[in-house]
This record gives sequence, structure tokens and C-alpha cells, in this order.
Amino acid sequence: MPRLTYLKGISLKTIPKRLFVMNVIVSAVFTVGVLSSIYASMLVPKDYAQAELMSSGIINGIATILLTLFIDPKASVLADRVMKKQCDYIYLKSYSLTMISSKFLGTILAQLLFIPAAYYVAWFAEWI
Repeated sequence: MPRLTYLKGISLKTIPKRLFVMNVIVSAVFTVGVLSSIYASMLVPKDYAQAELMSSGIINGIATILLTLFIDPKASVLADRVMKKQCDYIYLKSYSLTMISSKFLGTILAQLLFIPAAYYVAWFAEWI
């Protein structure tokens, strides 16, 4: 079970800020992808509804590529550096805290982006 002592030693200096922001954005895109495309299919004429529903795969595919290129490699490199004792364990703990909190904030951000994203998906499907 997690304990508050796990947070001992974590400071603002050890938290990767750029990674935090990027993961918030990627998590928001993941969260809003499917729901916005479903809602967008209700906003457009029936001719475009099928395209709207299929766009969720494209949205989540882009988010997966962003996750694979920018976020996952950082975890691998950091874990290797900690195992080789080139880096302190506190940075890996900070990374874990960063990932958890940024996914939570990304989900909250997705709630704010849900309706605008649905209108954007609807506009994009009609435009194409």
C-alpha cells in the first residue's frame, strides 16, 4: 500500500516539468478521443456520422504515437540509469509521481476539452 513516506525526498527540483506537461496533454487527448467522436457523430448529418465514429481511432493513434515517442522512452532511460547507479532512486520516484498526477490532471483537462473537441471533429469530418 502507498504511504506518505514514499513522497519523502521528492521536491520540485526532482520532478520533470516538461514531461509533466506533455503527459497532461497526451492523457487529455486519450481521454477525450473516443467520447468526442461519439458526440460529434450526433452533431453532424447522418452522412458524416460514420466518419465521426471512425475518427476516434485516428485520435487515439496520434496520442499513442506521442506517448511512444516522447514519454515512454524517458521512463526506460531513467530506470536504466537508476539500475546502473548513475542516477538516484528519488528521480524514479519523482517520475512515478509525475506520471500519476499528470494523468489525473489530463483527465480533468479532457472534461474541459470534450465539447470543443467534439465540435472540432465534426467540423473536420464535414470539411473533408
